[in-house]
Amino acid sequence: MQRRHLLQAGTALAATTALGAESKPLTILVGFGPGGPVDTVARQLVEPLRELLGRPVLVDYKPGVGGQMALTAVKQAALDGTVLALSPPSPLTIFPSTFSKLPYDPFKDFVPVCSACTFDFSLVVGADHPARTLAEFVAWCKQNPKQANLGVAGLGSSPHFLAWLFARKAGIALEPIAYRGTPNMAQEVAGGQLACAFSPQANFAELVKAGRLRMLATTGVVRSTAFPQVPTFGESGYAELQSEEWFAFFARTGTPPAMLNIFAEAVRKALARDTVRQHLLDMGFNPEAHDAKRLTQDIRTDFERWAEVVRRTGFKADS
Repeated sequence: MQRRHLLQAGTALAATTALGAESKPLTILVGFGPGGPVDTVARQLVEPLRELLGRPVLVDYKPGVGGQMALTAVKQAALDGTVLALSPPSPLTIFPSTFSKLPYDPFKDFVPVCSACTFDFSLVVGADHPARTLAEFVAWCKQNPKQANLGVAGLGSSPHFLAWLFARKAGIALEPIAYRGTPNMAQEVAGGQLACAFSPQANFAELVKAGRLRMLATTGVVRSTAFPQVPTFGESGYAELQSEEWFAFFARTGTPPAMLNIFAEAVRKALARDTVRQHLLDMGFNPEAHDAKRLTQDIRTDFERWAEVVRRTGFKADS
């Protein structure tokens, strides 16, 4: 009995020390600018996490090189669990194949904590575009090859390679045009200056609902709950485009697991709140707190998948 009480007291003390109200603020680093999808998800979790952890929770921006700056900052952070990055998988799963050198080792420098959400990608055209289905868009591209351009938020990204797979399978040429962010890209598709764009569906949600963009297909295994009328690429004959990604929290390797477990449990409770869950669903995100073991497996699987695709394209980010 005495030993059990000592263990309980030790656990409580560790929790108070790591994540108590008197400890320093917990900072969530976002490797992209304000207003983007990663920032949007982080902001949804700030207030619930403050309440659940009983401490200040801040969002700080480290934009640059597709999210690399935020992860680099985590690599250099103290081992006290007070600095985490909320990141998409690309800096860990794709960049090792597209960059000749990274400022971190994706398999050694970080430990996954938990995911915040999963999401699908989608292909959109403007509401005035003559194509109303994916098949019609493929036919239009074949008839108008000089106008068949594609917007992506950065070359060497998941949407870039998914679009490459789509174009190769469809037998069309889509000229990729890189944008620093999605707002300008989405506006140019809506305005007709750009034929189409490929990005997480959450980036297009508001303009689709407003009738300014038309979503032709999504990469999910099943149809999106936010846009159930939109078929998946798999339904349309493009099974190789099936892809689901996530935003997940990462800490520096060596951070005490007890600290990270407390944070992960708080994230799970925050995502279970109706207001948080519904807001994320409305934007096209699926609230999912996958654990560290699942994320580790996903990272390795996706690394191998994208390494083969990158090899086939011959793309290099720093060539």
